[in-house]
Amino acid sequence: MKIFKKAALVILTSAVIVNLSSCKKNAVDDQQENQLSLQNKQSALASGTSLENLIAYKKSDHQITAGFYRTWRDRVVSGNANDPVMTELPDSLDVVIVFTNYTPSDSPYWTKLKDVYIPYLHARGTKVIITGSLTMPAGAGQNAAGYAAAAKKIMDETVNKYGLDGFDIDIEHNVTGAELTEKTGIYTALSAYLGPKSGTGKLLTYDTNQDGNTPFFKNVCGMIDYVWLQAYGSGSSTLQNTWNTFSPNIPSKKFVPGFSFYEENGYPGNYWDDVLYPQNGTGRAYDYARWQPTGGSKKGGVVSYAIDRDAALTSPHDNTIVHPNFKVTKDLIKIMNP
Repeated sequence: MKIFKKAALVILTSAVIVNLSSCKKNAVDDQQENQLSLQNKQSALASGTSLENLIAYKKSDHQITAGFYRTWRDRVVSGNANDPVMTELPDSLDVVIVFTNYTPSDSPYWTKLKDVYIPYLHARGTKVIITGSLTMPAGAGQNAAGYAAAAKKIMDETVNKYGLDGFDIDIEHNVTGAELTEKTGIYTALSAYLGPKSGTGKLLTYDTNQDGNTPFFKNVCGMIDYVWLQAYGSGSSTLQNTWNTFSPNIPSKKFVPGFSFYEENGYPGNYWDDVLYPQNGTGRAYDYARWQPTGGSKKGGVVSYAIDRDAALTSPHDNTIVHPNFKVTKDLIKIMNP
């Protein structure tokens, strides 16, 4: 089975926020954001879509759509007028996964995330989670108490601090030996707060470029809500074989294959061509939305990396910063839930 490489930069530690002093800090113009909010409300009313209907849709049995949102491409961080803000994400998006780098701890983004973005998205029934790692606090023992301390640190310093709806763990290597014991211990402790065993309704997800037959996945499979599969660059014909490795341990509704939007400056070393010409509705992203596992049960949905680049690009390798219109995301939602 092909091992997929993630189209991303360095994942944050359990502290989540990477402090890079060289990053430029810029604030969104409040008047512009208020105008955007008004336009969104007017659009919702014009289409006859109420917030109540949106929330009811999110709670219904359907194939979800999720997206990794890169914080350094948020306009609050970049200061680029062509970059998005999180209030522009499609109302029908089920889960947005905050993917952070190049965003200092004192960036105004974090206040905006807590005070503006998350309340706005919650009003539309959209869950907001964040990608992080499983690391032990300094001085903690390799025992149940230490694992509990690690889980509490994640909750206190990240999930509860910002009012998030869950935590996504990124696993891109084979976890073995002492690391397997440690990560399994932390994951198990975290499952008391998040995931299906917690009873809280908050999400605990597993983000990977690996198959489902690894020792770590087998240890934690009963504690997860979704597997975000980094299937970037692979044809939809490969999804069945990959799903077969997960199917002994999770239902298909938890299996969510993922594609990547074209990252600016990604060519030639970090690109996937999963979306060719957005205007034409072609590419692997559309194939993933239509794909279903054999046997009659539906997949969980689709997840995209760099949803902030869901823009009207003029060519597959367009490096220009184009303001996103989220056409592809909206197309995929319609394909899976007509």
